Amino acid sequence: MKTKRVALLSAVVVIALTSGCASYRTSSNITADAPAALPAGTKVLISEGSLSGRKYKEVGQIEVSVRKLTVFHADPTKEQANEALSEKARSIGADAVVNTRYKSGIGFTTWGYLDANGMGVKLAD
Repeated sequence: MKTKRVALLSAVVVIALTSGCASYRTSSNITADAPAALPAGTKVLISEGSLSGRKYKEVGQIEVSVRKLTVFHADPTKEQANEALSEKARSIGADAVVNTRYKSGIGFTTWGYLDANGMGVKLAD
C-alpha cells in the first residue's frame, strides 16, 4: 500500500513539474498563415478609447485570448493580451488597436483566461 502512495505522489510531482513547459496558449480570429504586413519591431498603439483628434482608417476587428494551461501558473496579464493584439495588428497592417476591451475568467478548458478585442486601425500620417 505504501509503495502505491509513493508511486502516485511521484507521478503527481512529475506532472506538476513538467506542466510548466507550456504555461500559456494564445488564440485569435486572425490566422497566422498570412505574412506580416508590418515588421515585427513596429510599435502598435493600444488604446481603450477611440483616439479622438486623430484620423485613422479601420482595418479589421481583432480578437485574442490568452489562456493559462495549469492551475500552478499566474493568471494571464493585460501586457500579454496587448502583445498578442500587437502581433495580430501588425499581421493585418494595423499600427493601432482602438476601443480595446478586456474580459477575464475561468473556462471549461482553462484554469484562467484573458480575452481582449478591439478595432485594428491604420493611423493617418
